[in-house]
Amino acid sequence: MNSQSESSAHSSEYVPAALEVKNLTFCWDSQHPPLAFPDLSLPRGEHLFLHGPSGTGKSTFLSLLAGMLPPATGTIRLLGTDIHQLGAGKRDRFRADHIGVIFQQFNLVPYLTALANVTLPCRLSQRRKAATGETPTLAAHELLTALAIPESHWQRKVTRLSIGQQQRIAAARALIGAPEIILADEPTSALDSDNRDRFIDLLLTMAEERNTSVLFVSHDRSLARHFHHQLELGQVPA
Repeated sequence: MNSQSESSAHSSEYVPAALEVKNLTFCWDSQHPPLAFPDLSLPRGEHLFLHGPSGTGKSTFLSLLAGMLPPATGTIRLLGTDIHQLGAGKRDRFRADHIGVIFQQFNLVPYLTALANVTLPCRLSQRRKAATGETPTLAAHELLTALAIPESHWQRKVTRLSIGQQQRIAAARALIGAPEIILADEPTSALDSDNRDRFIDLLLTMAEERNTSVLFVSHDRSLARHFHHQLELGQVPA
């Protein structure tokens, strides 16, 4: 995961890693010690499991990677772009175009239907809208069908769906428009083991079909078997 093979003179054009992190630290304020994060390089289309005990900054790390928090030191390159060198507007556009996020609490829009929640990224990003290859609605139909959401539920407000169904809606929203990177923050914490494993298998299969890189955060290290790579964040500072 951390090494890059040298390309020969006759190889195809160099493709930057999906995600590269170097010398990254973050500090909430002067009353708290800084959090230091490991260097990493995640190739395109591969899946990384990130685990660690509470307090080691797993969710903070994802927020840094998504450009939602500024680092104290270090660099984050997504698809070769140092996102924290972008202005706020360009960084928001980059996130909308290239990153799908699955939040721990799903963050679905409660007054929208399941279908409208899934197509929302295509309203925010012309790139992801174009990447559907047809229309966002048809692409959403395919995702919802693949994720076993009954058609009778597509026009229901998400607040009327079960937790497991809401979770799959959140996954479909992250996957639509084939973003190059998906960041998932403890999205299975509310599920029993059977539904958890089924969801992870579905998510990673659909990501693989789209050559999407996945960084999946959980405190449950038994989930590591589903992923190409795993990385543990350090212990809580003394």
